Amino acid sequence: MSKTLRLCIALSILPQMLIIYNLAKNPEWVEHYYSEGLYLKISNSLRFIYGWIPFSIGDLLYITTISFGLWWGFKNLKQLFKTPLKSILNLLSVVSVLYFVFHLFWGLNYYRLPLHKKQDINPIYTTAQLFRTTEQIIEKSNKLHFKLVQDSRKVVHVPYSFGELTALSTKGYEKSIFKYTNPSQKYSLLSTPLTYMGFSGYLNPFTNEAQVNLHNPKNAMPLTLVHEQAHQVGYAAENEANFIGFLVCSNHTDDYFKYSGYTFALRYCLSEVYKRDQKKYKIYKERINSGILIDFEKRTALWTQYNNPMEPLFKSIYSSFLKANAQDKGIKSYSYVVGLIVGHFETQL
Repeated sequence: MSKTLRLCIALSILPQMLIIYNLAKNPEWVEHYYSEGLYLKISNSLRFIYGWIPFSIGDLLYITTISFGLWWGFKNLKQLFKTPLKSILNLLSVVSVLYFVFHLFWGLNYYRLPLHKKQDINPIYTTAQLFRTTEQIIEKSNKLHFKLVQDSRKVVHVPYSFGELTALSTKGYEKSIFKYTNPSQKYSLLSTPLTYMGFSGYLNPFTNEAQVNLHNPKNAMPLTLVHEQAHQVGYAAENEANFIGFLVCSNHTDDYFKYSGYTFALRYCLSEVYKRDQKKYKIYKERINSGILIDFEKRTALWTQYNNPMEPLFKSIYSSFLKANAQDKGIKSYSYVVGLIVGHFETQL
């Protein structure tokens, strides 16, 4: 590749950034022409190409790229210092190409019309509305829990294999307004690193594979699968993917999926209640079946054993990535699902 061509590719990142900046101001355009147009064709094609393969092509792509980059850098370390401008040009060329492919294949979904506007949901809620929603979720969670184990003190154990879970999660989308075709859900080959980083899964934007951490608590797996599918459908914002995960699971025909959805919402709502009224939090906690609380404790214990000094750094980096992609609250945006959940329950009254 000639120096002139590499320079053109490297400098192309500037007009790309300008285009993204302007698209971010026009969510209706992104929604109509990209998220509900071009993206659906691209994502369906990617899942059709890679979905049938039993292992993660995206993970292999990352592993190969990182390994090659480290090998190449070590091998050419002296040359990098001798010709720094050439090295910077090469690096910028690669970054420019990745920036383009990322946004074309998936990243523009960060700038689509907010889900609460499409669903006509008010995400701003009062404390009274939060309490009302939490009470409904506690009641529903308790009923589902008792239905599954017939004992308020027992813990629910999801009996399905990963293959059965993926089939059921896809079935859940058939009843929803979010159309999902060409399933592509896989255990991540990077599950152990993901666990130490504190992530239960992720979507590979270059292959559109939903990657699930195999160490994820089994009772949380249904929600994780459906959450990553929401990303595949084109909802990039984490709070929106969480909300779609709740909707699909809570409306599922399978009670284990319903349990996963409602207990997911319960944890987030309880967390918000605790921030606003700790006395009320204690009252609500006493109303919850002890088996559900034990389940929560086990999930927390599973993640706690992987705590390490690097996890906050990884999450800080990811938070910065989210902020750079129109999610102002960074990793805290996950918890903003409560506004959507409360708003949804309020529309049902």
